[in-house]
Amino acid sequence: MAIHARAIRLGIPVFDDRVGNVSLGSLEVLVGDKDSYVHLFNYLIAKAWVDRGERVAFVIDKGFVNVHRVVAESFGIDAMGLEESNMWKYEEVDNSDDAMTKAIELFANFALVLVDATSWFDPDLTLLHRTISTLINSNSIMVITLIDERVKPEALGILEANAEYVVRFETYWANLRVERIMKLCRSRHPTNPFAAYYSVTSDGIEIEELKRL
Repeated sequence: MAIHARAIRLGIPVFDDRVGNVSLGSLEVLVGDKDSYVHLFNYLIAKAWVDRGERVAFVIDKGFVNVHRVVAESFGIDAMGLEESNMWKYEEVDNSDDAMTKAIELFANFALVLVDATSWFDPDLTLLHRTISTLINSNSIMVITLIDERVKPEALGILEANAEYVVRFETYWANLRVERIMKLCRSRHPTNPFAAYYSVTSDGIEIEELKRL
């Protein structure tokens, strides 16, 4: 069994300030609606980790690696350079089961494993439980991003029940203006619930006013 000797910040401004550290061997679940751009938070998190010198792995849909490299560049990440230095890795998969199988393999060698499951997530539930069990006994952190309309409810229930934190990302219309809000919905640790406004710009993600729920 792994010894969880340290805890570190996840890499989301405001969330880090209010929540503090996340634990190695933990699952962090980010769930958004289809207009939330929740997948971009993978890169906000990844940027913080590579800046600390940590190794990062992404599990993504097959055929989209060049798209992901462009997104990484927009966040100031030289993904190709990091790939060449073995600090960054993209793993392309065909389906949810392949994504979980690949994540299990990555836990042994990468401090952070990001699973972009925003296109669809319907894994075999036994495999999902095994993935979480392997993660708990590792020194890795897995962040999985999902769209609530594109995930099997039973799988989402398992993820949320086993997560250290569950953060939801929601989109609202205020007159003719779009507002996007991130909310801490579930925590294994005592903490005050909060919500923060965020906006998606050409420079990435800006996280704005914080308010207590």
